[in-house]
Amino acid sequence: MGICASSPMNPVPILDMEVKKEDPSKPGAGSLPTTPESHVAARRGSGWGAPSLSSSAMEGLKPTKETTVLVTGGSSWVGAYVAKALIEAGYSVRAAVSNKSSARVDYLRDMGCVLVAVPDLLADEGWAEAMAGCAGFAHVNSLAPSPLHTDAAEMIREAVEGTELAMRFAAEAGTVRRVVVNCGLATICGSQRDSNPDHLWSEVDKNDAPETAFSKSKVAGEAKVWELAEKYKDKFSVCTVHTAHTFGELLPGQPVTSSMLLLQELARGKVTCFLFAMCEVADLAAVHVAGLERTEAAGQRYMMSSADQVSSLEVAEWAAAAGASGVDLAAWAADEAVQKLAPKRPTANNRKVIALLGRPLVPNAKCIQRGVASLIENGLL
Repeated sequence: MGICASSPMNPVPILDMEVKKEDPSKPGAGSLPTTPESHVAARRGSGWGAPSLSSSAMEGLKPTKETTVLVTGGSSWVGAYVAKALIEAGYSVRAAVSNKSSARVDYLRDMGCVLVAVPDLLADEGWAEAMAGCAGFAHVNSLAPSPLHTDAAEMIREAVEGTELAMRFAAEAGTVRRVVVNCGLATICGSQRDSNPDHLWSEVDKNDAPETAFSKSKVAGEAKVWELAEKYKDKFSVCTVHTAHTFGELLPGQPVTSSMLLLQELARGKVTCFLFAMCEVADLAAVHVAGLERTEAAGQRYMMSSADQVSSLEVAEWAAAAGASGVDLAAWAADEAVQKLAPKRPTANNRKVIALLGRPLVPNAKCIQRGVASLIENGLL
């Protein structure tokens, strides 16, 4: 399911997380030393030509109430967590939403965000006001063309033009110094395993063979990000975060969207067959904050994924153990396709993002347990 996800019928490469029991001695499980030297070694050969940045663009943000960060996709599953993490760190946060009077975004206001209206990320309206005076820009709602489109050319156009618009207004603001752009794993997983089945995905990889309209738009969108990072290198630095399926606790009042919808379906009894990547939402938000603050993040890509691949069967088992009474493990056991799932372990090298955070990632089972507990607590199961 999704990019960098696979099933026996669709063996697409996958970027995944630590599904097995955590062993700190294993690659990607948090054993990497977190000195600046180790971070540089982990990120060496990022696969993109990092711009030669000015000293002001290289400098990371410092959390104060006078330092404002704009977050797009503020009402999204990940965007709201990024806004929360920034507020908790001490920043002032503007959350860009399509309709700031909607009851669906009240929880952002309650959290402490200043809501700004950007009705259409592909149009100029609202951008200048939203960006004015901001020192940082977390473009969480990026490279996400409308799912209503099936035409590759149209999806690519939306991804590229949306990126151009956001980066242009960041440059025109004259105050933005750091930009973090949220991307997907579709920009990483390419044909590398055709020649080497044991290849471990990492930030060095670029998707050199996108097959779907969606993945083509993602790849084109990221290419535009780095083109514009070079163009605006005297104004701000850029880093990109390449995210897997994301699970965790819902914020108070937050609707169920994105990967949490998938978890909700499985917890209610749906049996489905796939392999996929995952990460924990608070970890992901922390990477966005680090991307704005850390000097070494300038011009870098970060793959937010664990070392191992995860199967839908394992997710169902973890969900059941966490109290999801709708999971019928007998039905899962009876499904022949599910029983043939063989997660690849390890499947990715996530040491670079661990070095950035300076700590291990939340284990996969705990990601699912937190998500299920949150769904139960909010009466959604």
